[in-house]
Amino acid sequence: MRIALISFHFAEYAFLLGSALADQHEVLLILNKENAERELGSRLSCADKPGLKIVCLPERGLKHPLMFLNSVRVISEIRAFSPDVIHCQEAINDYLMGALVVLRRFPLVLTVHDHVPHSGSDARERKRLVLYKRFLRHMPDIVIVHGERIRGECEGLMPWLRGRIVAVPHGPLGDTTDQVEMNWEQGALLFFGRIEQYKGLRYFIDAVKSLTAQGVVVKGIIAGTGQDLELYRAEIEADSSFELIDRYIGDDEVPGLFGRTNIVVLPYTDATQSGVVAMALYYGRPVVATDVGSIGEVVRDGYNGLLVPPRDVPALAHAIGRLVEDQPLSATMGRNASQLGKTELSWAAIADRTAEAYRLAMAHKSGEKGGFQPAGGAQS
Repeated sequence: MRIALISFHFAEYAFLLGSALADQHEVLLILNKENAERELGSRLSCADKPGLKIVCLPERGLKHPLMFLNSVRVISEIRAFSPDVIHCQEAINDYLMGALVVLRRFPLVLTVHDHVPHSGSDARERKRLVLYKRFLRHMPDIVIVHGERIRGECEGLMPWLRGRIVAVPHGPLGDTTDQVEMNWEQGALLFFGRIEQYKGLRYFIDAVKSLTAQGVVVKGIIAGTGQDLELYRAEIEADSSFELIDRYIGDDEVPGLFGRTNIVVLPYTDATQSGVVAMALYYGRPVVATDVGSIGEVVRDGYNGLLVPPRDVPALAHAIGRLVEDQPLSATMGRNASQLGKTELSWAAIADRTAEAYRLAMAHKSGEKGGFQPAGGAQS
C-alpha cells in the first residue's frame, strides 16, 4: 500500500507511526519543519529508512506572502507519489485545507486527536480554524480516534460519520535509542508538558502539599510551560517540595527527566488521550491519572497505574502515596507499562490496525460497501 501521511503537528506521533508503516508499505510523510525539529531533534536528521520519504515544510500562515507555495508543494508531492490513501492529522492550517480540497479524489483518513477542545485557552479557537474543522470533518472516508470511549462520543458529535469511526490507540512516545532503567528517585513525581487549565496543576500542587503534611517524602517536578503556570508560580517557587523547570523540554532532555521520575501524575480535569501517558509507556513509568476521556483505556487501574476521579485531591494524594510507599508495586507497574508499550500498544501493532482503517477508507471511497465494516469492526 502507498500511504501519504500528513501531520503539521504531532510530529513525533506521525514519525513513529510512519516508520512502523514503512516496514510493510511505502510511506510519504509530510511534516511541519519547526514542529518536527522541536519534537524529533536529532532523530529527524538521522531518519533514513527504506520505504519512508520525509518532506518538511516551513511554517507559513495566512498572512505569509508565500503561504500558497506550501499548498502547491503538498499537492505536487502527493500527486507524484500517487498514494492509495491519504492520512491526515487534524492539525489544521490554511495551506492544508487548500491542498485537501484539490486532492479529494484520494481516499482520506482523518485522525481526530481532540474531538472537543480542552478547557482553558484551547477552547478559544480562531473562527477561521473552527470553520476549517467543520468542513474537514465532513471530508474523510474514515476517522481514527484514540479510544473506544472517545469513539462513542464522536458518533454522537459527528452523526454523519456514524459507522466510519474506528478506535486505534496512541503508541508509546520516545527515542528508540534511549535506554532508561528503573533507577528512579523515590518520591519524584512528574507533572509534564504544556501547562494549560485542563492539565489540573492546581490539584497536583494540593496533592503534593497534602502528602508532605502527612510526612510522605515527595518532590513535585513541574516541567513545561503554559498559561496556567503563571497562576501558581509564586506558590510553587516558595515551596521546597517542588522543582520547577519552566521551559519547553527538548527531545534530548526527556530521557533524563523520565529516568529520575518515580511516578508520572496526570490530574487532568478533561482530556481525550495523552502524549504524556504515551511517554510513560515507553520509559516504563507507573502513572496516577484521572479517569477522563480514553486515558483509562491505556492507564489500566492496578496494572500500569492507578485511576482517580477528576478534581479529587484526597483520592489523588492517596493513590500517589500508595505507589511512593510501595516501591515493589511501583516497579511492577512500571514493568507492566513497558510491556504494554512493546506488545499490544507497540507501533507495529498500531500500524497494523491503522492499515486496516486505510483499507476501510479505500473500500468506502470506491463504493465497495460489501467489504466495508461498520464502527467496531476494525477495533478487535
